[in-house]
Amino acid sequence: MKRRFLGMAVLLAALAMPFYSSVAMDVDPMDAESIQAVVQLQLRALAEDDAVGAFSLTTSSTRVQIGNPDNFLRMIKEEYAPIYRNRHAIFSPPEVIDGDIIEMVRVTDRDNRVWVALYRMERDIDGSWKIDGCRLLETTSISV
Repeated sequence: MKRRFLGMAVLLAALAMPFYSSVAMDVDPMDAESIQAVVQLQLRALAEDDAVGAFSLTTSSTRVQIGNPDNFLRMIKEEYAPIYRNRHAIFSPPEVIDGDIIEMVRVTDRDNRVWVALYRMERDIDGSWKIDGCRLLETTSISV
């Protein structure tokens, strides 16, 4: 009987753990609008090869780590080509996941492959939203 109870307790804990560790919460609508605007501005700056403009929308820690706008643009071209030259972007509402504010954007690259860009956002000292990194995931979808 003890063994069965212990087994059930372990199973319930295992089932509940993903729920508690990745609970998504809504972001205030005004913040959501600002967050999406920042990502849209960066995508536009990248499309125009405006390294300074795109770099300025990142957090200060990102700017220190990367060094300068030219390094940033070079990194985007080499490692984030679907973002650099996307044909289409669809924004989802930003969410708080594990304490991070994440903006998810589905981008279609020039070859019609669909990618998911997960932007981690941070509020700057001046209250503005900045991009603190992006994770790019390829999907199996093809856009038509």
